[in-house]
Amino acid sequence: MTDARMTDATMTDAKIRLSGIGKSFGAPAAPVVAVQDLSLDIQPGEFLTIVGPSGCGKTTVLNMLAGLESPTTGTMTLDGRPIRGPGAERGVMFQDYALFPWKTVRGNIGFGLVHGPAGAGLSAAEREERVRRVIELVGLTGSEEKYPHQLSGGMRQRVALARLMANEPQILLMDEPLAALDAQTRIILQDELLRIWGQDKPAAERRTVVYITHSIDEAVFLADRVVVLSSHPGRLKRIVEIDLPRPRDDATRLSKGFADLCQSIWQSIREEAYRATMT
Repeated sequence: MTDARMTDATMTDAKIRLSGIGKSFGAPAAPVVAVQDLSLDIQPGEFLTIVGPSGCGKTTVLNMLAGLESPTTGTMTLDGRPIRGPGAERGVMFQDYALFPWKTVRGNIGFGLVHGPAGAGLSAAEREERVRRVIELVGLTGSEEKYPHQLSGGMRQRVALARLMANEPQILLMDEPLAALDAQTRIILQDELLRIWGQDKPAAERRTVVYITHSIDEAVFLADRVVVLSSHPGRLKRIVEIDLPRPRDDATRLSKGFADLCQSIWQSIREEAYRATMT
């Protein structure tokens, strides 16, 4: 476990680098500071989770990484190039499934390949083959012609994940994608997400993931590192290295190391989380 702004491993070859990021909203005369002086390096193939009490700016950070909002201060780079807006190399997945109700599973997953830059240069047969592969990857084979209203919540979230993967982004930006699911389905999809990400593969063969969650145990189970933010404004409080072996499974959740990490992170945010329930 490591508490640090930046470790030696994060000083070189960062996929994403945030340097002194700040974000304010409202009138310049009376700004509301959501994020302040956040510096962080994210490595290629890393699964990074971000936790913190309500109001700590988790979603604001993700929106800036996605290019949906611009920082007020500081710089953000991807492979050394400034992030100045959305890009096809970054895929975003929100808590809301955002599926087209009039399209089938196949149609929802293939939408970006037909209407977005991810499908440029692909033939119809190549697009169809990619859709078939991701349907198989997320375990939806046999449901290709179903509509969203015919699917469970877990299946809808699998469709949303498959749509994201079909576009083959280098980076997955995920904002509480499992928060609306029941507890059992959530655990199953945590396992599935790690499988799809490729937790048994070398880091060079994985996509980089930035994952926002309110759930400490989810953050620990999924992550290589957990970033803990403080609130009002959001600041970097600590970075926790998750040294639990991969691949992870139910035995991981039952281990003492897992419990100790969850408890340590909870102690870091407990007081602020309590205050957030009172305001």
